Amino acid sequence: MSVRAYMLLDIVDRSCEYAVQTLRSRTQVRLADRLEGYPNIIVMAEAADRQGLGEAIMPVLGCIDGITENLHLLVTRDNEISLDPVTSSNSAPRKRKVRRN
Repeated sequence: MSVRAYMLLDIVDRSCEYAVQTLRSRTQVRLADRLEGYPNIIVMAEAADRQGLGEAIMPVLGCIDGITENLHLLVTRDNEISLDPVTSSNSAPRKRKVRRN
């Protein structure tokens, strides 16, 4: 299992191609793509656990430090998410409280 972090980056104009190439060259980065509009780059890093993810993210952010204007960091909640909605523990419907008059 693994933990992932998605980073939405606003990169200084004319540096996007450089940033994507630099990010893709990092071993910790599993995905780096340019987006339309802002944020203009999405990056996904992955590690075996949260501590490893923290250690993986820092060099990634360091390699684009001078050209990043804004950053949104989204970390997955846990590493037990199943791709199969039938077997996923997160797929069970929630019970709703019904108020009777």
